[in-house]
Amino acid sequence: MNDERLRTQLDRPIGLLGATAMVVGGVIGIGIYALIAEVTAQVGTTIWLPFLLALIVMLFGIVPTIQIAAALPRAGAAYVYTSRLLHPLLGTVVSWLCIFSIACSSVYVSIGMAGYISPYLPFEISRDSLSIILPALFLLLYLFGLRVASALQIALTAFLILVLLVYGIKGAMATHLRMTTNLPQGTGGLIVASTICYSVWFGFTVVAEIGEEIRDAKRNIPLSVLIGGLTILVIYIIVGTVFANSVAYDPEAIAAMTAPLKQTGETFLPHRLVGLISLGALAATLTTFNATAIAIPREFFSQARDGILPRSLARVSKRTKTPIHAIAAYFAVVFLLLGLGIMFDLEMDFFAVMSAQGLLLIMVVVAFASLRLPGKYPDYHETAYFKVPRPVLWILVILASMSSLGFFALTLSERPTSGVVLLVFALGVAAFHSLRVRALKRNGIDWEERIREMPGDDEPGPEFRTDHIS
Repeated sequence: MNDERLRTQLDRPIGLLGATAMVVGGVIGIGIYALIAEVTAQVGTTIWLPFLLALIVMLFGIVPTIQIAAALPRAGAAYVYTSRLLHPLLGTVVSWLCIFSIACSSVYVSIGMAGYISPYLPFEISRDSLSIILPALFLLLYLFGLRVASALQIALTAFLILVLLVYGIKGAMATHLRMTTNLPQGTGGLIVASTICYSVWFGFTVVAEIGEEIRDAKRNIPLSVLIGGLTILVIYIIVGTVFANSVAYDPEAIAAMTAPLKQTGETFLPHRLVGLISLGALAATLTTFNATAIAIPREFFSQARDGILPRSLARVSKRTKTPIHAIAAYFAVVFLLLGLGIMFDLEMDFFAVMSAQGLLLIMVVVAFASLRLPGKYPDYHETAYFKVPRPVLWILVILASMSSLGFFALTLSERPTSGVVLLVFALGVAAFHSLRVRALKRNGIDWEERIREMPGDDEPGPEFRTDHIS
């Protein structure tokens, strides 16, 4: 039994603006730059429709998650929600799937950033080396605490929005815009385009992972998702419509474009502003990486509070009031995956598919967890800032499960190997959880009592207790 009491509480430096920047920066990412040509090749000037349909489908899974976050804002949401509302073993598996999936996303972004930046550097460096250096620089940034990382996120997101609005507004002034309803590739093209668009909506729930570090979290988490979602939808539709109207409809030629916004921007933007588009692409990758690297280490922190992982991962720095050991552990996973990718020459899309598949499975599990909230924690549910009527919630959960599993099946049919990797990984985590719980019980820990407790605290409230960690 651990007799040391860790009394340092997590800081709450993030307000509504910072939370919204987490959502907007985490979602937009590089997708709008890289995938917009593929979407346009399928639907032409009806590009607004797949973005809207994909958002509606994504909302099926987002709303149940935000329902819990508005009642129980906690660090390491995937672990806490699943372990308390469904089963502790499932909580550990889902938490590690979350860590693994987002780490794969960070690897994908790191490789992409390295490939984008390296040609502009005044010295030669390989893409592989740079892909390791870039996350290392972010790790150094987090040594200064969440306030600095959050300020960087706000600045980068503001710059990204500015760049995309410049492209959209200037393009709208120079191009005769048409928002049509015709489908040049038929219904099949709309389905393909909507599937692609679905992938660029991931990232909404990243804000739920830092619930104990957001001021007035029960209010600001759902509000940041609402404000961020509307902002993203407007940007996607404006930028997509301008792009689709700036090129002659030739599916093969459009799909072959390597820098679609930059290439079309050259036709209506002054030369100095074309450079902004390229800088915007860099900002997009940085905001995505920063948002996920801020949020996901809290999964390690949350597991450690229960004793599933070593208690050192639950320690909070007295200087920065952030779980710095958990942050280091997350980056260790990123570096490990980067090393494996370099060693086995794995392509970027391998990590992208692994990330998407894991997140789709997590969305299904957390959606079902939301159904248990009113019955298991009625007091928390009653005081939630955002509540969904139970019949509506059931409908959303069913739709979220159908859509997520449908998209999972589509990706699995293309990459069955990734499904095998996820299965083996999940089984390994389940075995680890079982062994760890047995060890805790042998050390005299009342595991059943511990898992009934809700870790962390609400705002305002007393300092959370970590004295039970073993």
